Amino acid sequence: MNSKTVWLIAASALVALAVWPAFFLKRHADADAIAFPTPAPVIADYLSRGRLVAFYEKAVRRNPNDQIMARMLAGQYLQRYRETGDVGDLSRADRAARRSLAVQPRYNIGAESELSTIFLTFHENRQALAYAADVSAMEPWNASSKAAVASLDMELGDYAAARRILSAPAPRYGNPGWDSALARYDELTGRLAAARRLIDGAMAQTDSVIDNPAEGRAWYHWRAGQLAFKAGDLDAAEQRYREALAIFPSYARADDGLAQLYWGQRRWSEALDAATRGADLIPLPTTLGYKADAQRALGEARGADETQDLIGAIQRLGNAKGINDRLIANYYSEHGTRLGDAVAIARRDMAKRDDIYSEDTLAWALAMSGRWTEASPHAERAVRYGTQDSLLQYHAGMIALRRGQRQKAAARLSMALSLNRYFHPFYAAEAEQALGTLSRFGSVSINFPHHRTN
Repeated sequence: MNSKTVWLIAASALVALAVWPAFFLKRHADADAIAFPTPAPVIADYLSRGRLVAFYEKAVRRNPNDQIMARMLAGQYLQRYRETGDVGDLSRADRAARRSLAVQPRYNIGAESELSTIFLTFHENRQALAYAADVSAMEPWNASSKAAVASLDMELGDYAAARRILSAPAPRYGNPGWDSALARYDELTGRLAAARRLIDGAMAQTDSVIDNPAEGRAWYHWRAGQLAFKAGDLDAAEQRYREALAIFPSYARADDGLAQLYWGQRRWSEALDAATRGADLIPLPTTLGYKADAQRALGEARGADETQDLIGAIQRLGNAKGINDRLIANYYSEHGTRLGDAVAIARRDMAKRDDIYSEDTLAWALAMSGRWTEASPHAERAVRYGTQDSLLQYHAGMIALRRGQRQKAAARLSMALSLNRYFHPFYAAEAEQALGTLSRFGSVSINFPHHRTN
């Protein structure tokens, strides 16, 4: 590594040490009695990512048969993808990891782990699971490797397999990877409060290690914000998203989270600002959707149409290997546009990962296409574990209502609103209307459902 790269990393560390006390005080302003490790300063490692990539590229060119350098290069490409969203880095990481594996085909834990991550990102979860299982077999003592297998089981909808792994005793000294997998299982199976406690602990532990990547640390804050939003704890959600941005200022996921938070509350100007920042970094269909809705609500119809056209362009041109399939299908369903595409894309997504969210995506695409009977079994499978997610419960409730299942509809819609009354700027009001009508008359007479103007 050349002297300029070393100097840049050192300078980043000094800056982090200077600004960290303000973040530390903010981070603990609302701390409970729970004792968490002391956060370490954040190192702005992302500032030197390009130099690190160049260093390892040069090392691989110099010695193509060095499996360690090839594996390290794959890791740097993957980290840059996480930071910038450049899908090209996934292909570069794939080539580097395969080069490492070709040099050392057996017991190459690093290369197989990288390939598992690449397949996971492309939602090719069966291939990802094969690599993750191989890694876990090579290091059966490693809780992180076991957690990776459990996470992929959940991505494939095999919750029983995930439970068998995660029912083992927790690692003695704590393990953020294990805790995040267990939190995901708790979240999906109706134990949202337990999931939040686990993620808060994993976040604190990750924050305590100075050389953890800034993006990786920001991820835990974003994840804590995501769970807080699902629980209706909007203040905590906003705080966690802003913490993520303090750690990694270019974190598009955090801007997407803020956009959703403001969008749900109809704080349209703030939603537009957050969505624009996030979409300028990484144009995720969800972020663009929040932006389009905010533009339309603020009377910027032409801008909203242009933003929606961009989502269509992503479907046609920029949706490499279906990375954004689920997000695109959800947008089309909610907005009553390209519904045939929405159903086809949702089915394609389900073929890769038949989890509860793929069931929900297909259920709502079918429902919005007027195929309520077909939608019903998918909606029931989506909520079969009692997942505390307002949008899932709303979808299942409205589909049940259309099918004449009034008691089931009332229970689902009540749960949606009790979790978060601001889960959606339009659907929340429709859930209240439906419940009010059910309460008064035992039946409903409303439109099914509200489509936002295209």
